[in-house]
Amino acid sequence: MLLLSAVAATGLGQTASRSAPSRPLAKVRLAGADYHDAADFGARFGLKAVRSDEGRQLTLKSTWTTIVLEMDTRECSINGVRVFLGEPVREHRGTLHLSRIDAEKLLTPILLPGSGESQVPVVRTIVIDPGHGGGDPGMQNRALKLEEKSLTLDTALRLKKLLERQGYRVVLTRRDDRALARTKKADLQKRGEMTVSTRADLFISLHYNSVESGADRVTGVEVYSLTPQYQYSHSDPDREDSTVAIANPGNRQDHWNALLAYTLHRELLSGLKASDRGLKRGRLAVLRVTSAPAVLVEAGFLSNETEARKIATPAYRQKIAEAIAEGVRIYANTVEGVRRQRAPGKS
Repeated sequence: MLLLSAVAATGLGQTASRSAPSRPLAKVRLAGADYHDAADFGARFGLKAVRSDEGRQLTLKSTWTTIVLEMDTRECSINGVRVFLGEPVREHRGTLHLSRIDAEKLLTPILLPGSGESQVPVVRTIVIDPGHGGGDPGMQNRALKLEEKSLTLDTALRLKKLLERQGYRVVLTRRDDRALARTKKADLQKRGEMTVSTRADLFISLHYNSVESGADRVTGVEVYSLTPQYQYSHSDPDREDSTVAIANPGNRQDHWNALLAYTLHRELLSGLKASDRGLKRGRLAVLRVTSAPAVLVEAGFLSNETEARKIATPAYRQKIAEAIAEGVRIYANTVEGVRRQRAPGKS
């Protein structure tokens, strides 16, 4: 199949080239959410289910793919990449179950891009958003005289050059040290809305991270996509979000958001050899209003002295830009493979 060559680049290979059966999976209601038997879900993609001896883990495995699920936790791994689910894996009648939304809007886009989607995007115009700016410095490392707003702008300019060499039209939300609006809320709104005014096909918001406690040990890369409707974000374990039932404009791209986030996260880990802080989902303001597949990248921790010193170097920021550009290339090839597979006369 033509899809195979593009999807193989995602690291999932032949598993992703299969056609998912049309027969609906059985559902069971657990803790207020719909769930599927995880082994049955895996079987749809040719994944064999193997339960660990102690019963807490379930591995869904094929030649190309290994997904490890663990009972009572939201954390799983996909081909060694740390991924956070929206709902914990739960046991029901002796078998482990995966939430329906996680199955449909996180794992399926990664295993079989385009499955269930009537529209397949193209990638021509990309909006890059250097986080913060103007009176908002973002995260800081005062000892090293580092400010997030300057580092994100430098990284964005590097990424812009790389993507333009690949033939993309690239738009920056800011080209210098300024905010886009007087209030933070309006500033974030304008950044996301640039996908509408520019008719963008991708949106990438660049950031650097920080923590107050554990700064000596917390390092690594995080990538966020928008939390799907009816799910709670990674940062909301107590389920306090009153907007959980609201469908944001960015949720129209849930399928492609998941594929883009996974692809970029994997390439950042590979390119930087950084700690894996996980692929996560959040109802982040800058992602809520986008009209294109969108992610927010946290490329490292300014609060960690060792990692901050790396980020301070142009060479490391260039590596970050190169890893993101490679992720974009692979994502674009994957969606193009889906488009070709659906072209008239293709089987």
